[in-house]
Amino acid sequence: MKDSLSLYRRLLGTLRPYRKVVVLSVLAMVAAASLEPVLPALLKPLIDESLIGKNHTAQWQIPLFLMLAFLGKGIAEYVANVSSQWIANKAITDLRQAVFRHQLHLPLSVHQAESGGRMLSRILYDIPQVGAALSNAWIIVIRDSFVILGLTAYLVYTAWELTLLILAIAPVVAWLIRVASRKLRGSNRDMQLTTGRVTGAVEASLSGIREVKLFGTHDYEDERFASLAERLRKQTMHTVRVSSANAPLVQVLAAAAVSAVIWTASALSAENRLSPGEFVSFVTAMSMLFEPIRRLTNINAVIQRGLAGAQSIFELLDTAVETDTIDTTGATRPRARGELCFEQVGFGYPGQNGLALDGFDLRVHPGETIALVGASGSGKSTLINLIARFFSPQHGRILLDGEALDTLPLGWLRAQLGWVGQHVVLFDDSVAANIAYGQPQTAIAQIEAAARAAHAWDFIQALPEGLATRIGPNGSQLSGGQRQRIAIARAFLRNAPILLLDEATSALDNASERAVKNALDTLRKDRTVLVVAHRLSTIRDADRIVVMEHGRIVESGTHEALAAANGSYARLLASGTDIAPATTAEPAAAPQPAP
Repeated sequence: MKDSLSLYRRLLGTLRPYRKVVVLSVLAMVAAASLEPVLPALLKPLIDESLIGKNHTAQWQIPLFLMLAFLGKGIAEYVANVSSQWIANKAITDLRQAVFRHQLHLPLSVHQAESGGRMLSRILYDIPQVGAALSNAWIIVIRDSFVILGLTAYLVYTAWELTLLILAIAPVVAWLIRVASRKLRGSNRDMQLTTGRVTGAVEASLSGIREVKLFGTHDYEDERFASLAERLRKQTMHTVRVSSANAPLVQVLAAAAVSAVIWTASALSAENRLSPGEFVSFVTAMSMLFEPIRRLTNINAVIQRGLAGAQSIFELLDTAVETDTIDTTGATRPRARGELCFEQVGFGYPGQNGLALDGFDLRVHPGETIALVGASGSGKSTLINLIARFFSPQHGRILLDGEALDTLPLGWLRAQLGWVGQHVVLFDDSVAANIAYGQPQTAIAQIEAAARAAHAWDFIQALPEGLATRIGPNGSQLSGGQRQRIAIARAFLRNAPILLLDEATSALDNASERAVKNALDTLRKDRTVLVVAHRLSTIRDADRIVVMEHGRIVESGTHEALAAANGSYARLLASGTDIAPATTAEPAAAPQPAP
């Protein structure tokens, strides 16, 4: 219970920036609730003075007071509802923005550890649940609590003995609500996890629709989704059963108390200890308690859903973001020269045995092109991730121009890096916006120059609207080679001193590879380049080839020297699997290793 209160207090803390409107809303709720007992209070003089006593003044005063009370109550409820909804929607928007922003700044390891569906369901499912708890729930809790207090105070004033009979059920009702709260919170946490899996299944199936069609796995995906949907249905129905049973139980208890009150009140009236007006007024006020009690009982399910959503959201917001280094000097850092030094670097992925990199040592000179080759799993792509500080080494250190990477501001470090990979990520926007991604103020002339340098201008001109053409989700309207050249144009525009190429041509046909390779040859001039590649045509042009096995360097040298050494590199050439031959437009493959 204490945990729920602290969680709800933190949730209500999101309303703090709008406290002036909160005060207005609460005052309006108090005003509306204070006018609620007016109806039963007016029934006493209506019956005793107007109907029985024939008081002519009471005959016109009571209807007038009743009309004024309901007019004031209507205005107060309007102000309370509009202001509270305004507050709640502002807070929800702030929370949604905070979650989205925080997710963007989380370390890559957190994104990899948690499914994309769960990340997405927080915004699509959890926050709307929190929104319901912040809007309708808090209105009902505050307003109806004041209504119950007002009506109870009137009942005590009218007949305190009868009121004690009603209050006798309060401990039992509180116990029922507490039990239901625990069950509802647990059920809603399970629903959140399952909703994340459902979202992830839909996202994965739709993004992989080509594979689904090609491999004929429609039935398998359908069954997998049906299983998750059925699990979500059962969890939802469990929540519905608990919530639905709670309200009738409370109402039955309340009805028992009311029956006892009516019987006792009838006896008091028969003994002239309770006037007819007081009797009708008391029973009316008592019956008016039913609706706010019912709403408060039912709203518990909404609150528990909101608290479960809030717990998930706050757990995310409490997750530490990427560690950054604040530059306290205030001086503008110069462009990096591009010297990289790896000193005894060791790194292992969570949950995996062994190290992806183990005692890795390498010095890369400014303007040098290094090709990283080796079998899959030898640590090549891991090295690229460490340079970008997506992960941090567990042993050793990496230096850029003599400074350790973990001492450099992240923004400046990543501004020194250009990246082109096998799996290019493009956005559902124009060609120009994708090339200038991260630099929205770039002039069209600069974008065009980058596109020409990337050998992309010819196909861009052929598009219906040229640079203004929208290319669909992840560039779905473009071919693989065209997407790669858009990524290369983006790297040209970034003009970073260090270029990271991770399998940039491995998935392309020969014609596309030649176009992309020509663009890359232009791009890597006067830059420090690290190339992860399997194509001999890409590897052969490197200043130095570094051969990796099990996270270590086993050979290093030029293509000719390594091919003649009859070592690991020569074996990779001979296998034809980890290093593919050159395209038809390139010279013949390297000679076989010496016998």
